[in-house]
Amino acid sequence: MTKIPNESPGFSGQAQRWLALAVALGVTLIGGVLYGNYSQRWGPPPDLLAAAQQLEKMPKQFGNWQLAEEMPMEESSVAMLECAGYVNRRYVHQETGHVVNLAVIVGPPGPTAVHTPEICFSSRAYDQQGTRRSVELEERAGQRDEFWSLDFTTKNVLAEGLRIYYAWGLGDRWEASESPRYEFAASPQLYKLQLATALPPQLDPGDSDAGREFLTELSKSDWKFAPN
Repeated sequence: MTKIPNESPGFSGQAQRWLALAVALGVTLIGGVLYGNYSQRWGPPPDLLAAAQQLEKMPKQFGNWQLAEEMPMEESSVAMLECAGYVNRRYVHQETGHVVNLAVIVGPPGPTAVHTPEICFSSRAYDQQGTRRSVELEERAGQRDEFWSLDFTTKNVLAEGLRIYYAWGLGDRWEASESPRYEFAASPQLYKLQLATALPPQLDPGDSDAGREFLTELSKSDWKFAPN
């Protein structure tokens, strides 16, 4: 029986041990670099910074919807979401007086994908009503924007309920993704849009509302979230 040598030709035992150590260190360093980029250990990458700067230029008017207030997000929320940029605004319809609160963030896919209204609002003074449903808006430029819609009632008898719309995207269209964390995992950055509007008691789930009207104007506009 031929004896299989313990050492590869051309390498001594010590050389093989050093080679194994070098490979192990290389894998560790590569993994550290990849994780550092993924977790933004060294700050947001250039593409993500460009996306954040573009988001700051979001128009102050869409159709009859006019910006009424810019609202800063809590530092703890920004840190938790790891977002590189955001807008948090209140828009008012100039004819009807209807109000919507709009938040759009851009950041790494992981933390941007996992926080949903089902978690955030249900932990406060709101009760979720039913399950979320998908809402498609009018087709534009050969594509459709799709959002999740979800209703909440409040424990405060003096306040109205809320209808929340939310979706994710890469800056060109919005998707009501079932699994955004996996669907967008390989993307350099991810956008999330969340919009809240008052829910009058007589409004049925399928009825149009201020939130849907605003999102329709947003989708019809020429504004692009992603930088050119």
